[in-house]
Amino acid sequence: MSAMRLKRLLLIPLLWLLAEGSLAYAQLRQYASSAKIIQFSGVVVSGIDTSPLPFTTLIIGSRRQGTIADANGFFSFVALVGDTVRFTSVGYRPRYVIIPDTITHDAYSMVVPMEQDTIMLLETVIYPWPSKEKFREAFVNLKLPESESDIVRKNFDLAAIREQARNGKMNADMNYRSLMQQQSARLYYQNQVAPVNLLNPFAWAQFVKQIKRRKEMETVEGQDYKQYESTSSGALPEYSDEE
Repeated sequence: MSAMRLKRLLLIPLLWLLAEGSLAYAQLRQYASSAKIIQFSGVVVSGIDTSPLPFTTLIIGSRRQGTIADANGFFSFVALVGDTVRFTSVGYRPRYVIIPDTITHDAYSMVVPMEQDTIMLLETVIYPWPSKEKFREAFVNLKLPESESDIVRKNFDLAAIREQARNGKMNADMNYRSLMQQQSARLYYQNQVAPVNLLNPFAWAQFVKQIKRRKEMETVEGQDYKQYESTSSGALPEYSDEE
């Protein structure tokens, strides 16, 4: 196929498009000359609370002409009688308005309510773990906070209390009391010889009583501790006021 013949084949559809365009343009001019030109204006509002919808788009579908409403929802532009104006706004359904052909004046105004468009989306569940297996592992290894019974059990653990008292350091109050006792004993026997209680029978009697009392207290504490360990619930032994 020669180049000249190819050019002729390509020229035929081009001429046909030009002819169709000219015919459509002529028909549009004839319609525009016969139709009545008006000034179309109004306000676009929401159909729920009649609040103005700013920046609503208005388009005449037949001629692809239109405008945009201002911040207060007001619009005004030149249109022809019988035009179909399409109103669109984000979040609202499109609204079509046909300019009636019974208009006697050169201006036409109206309030255009827009119906809100509700879009139902599917439910989305967001988990803080990448998979169900990770969630199950974190749930199984979760360390629960201590309950009141656990705190009471730790506070009344006699072995732990003794170990803490044995290894604990003296605080400021204990140091102050020890210093005051030493100074009081020093001032009590000031300018005199302090007595030696090695040969004092009353001191020895008081010493023996303290030893016996200490043994009795250790025996009672040991029995209470064994009873506490033997109970499955960890409940403390009950004491009455008579004891």
